[in-house]
Amino acid sequence: MADRLMQSVVQVRRNDRWEAVAVIDGRRYPDRAAFDAAVLDAFDSLDDAGIPAQLQREEIRPDEPPSQLPFWEDYKGMLATKADVDQEETRNA
Repeated sequence: MADRLMQSVVQVRRNDRWEAVAVIDGRRYPDRAAFDAAVLDAFDSLDDAGIPAQLQREEIRPDEPPSQLPFWEDYKGMLATKADVDQEETRNA
């Protein structure tokens, strides 16, 4: 039996609420192992950055429309850019 298609919605804690900020869409990965590695990367990256987060995993259909949320890789890039800016501001303070 083939693995079911999954996606994980990445949520971060802001102002005492969980906010969906990105999606890890299993259709974008060659296999379940690559999807699981992306989920682990998201969890580890957010944990390392000290960002309270949770990942909500759900089954999706192959023909389901894509999420309107940014893909995890794009969001991770935004986090890296923000961290660089924050470090520069700290050095210049």
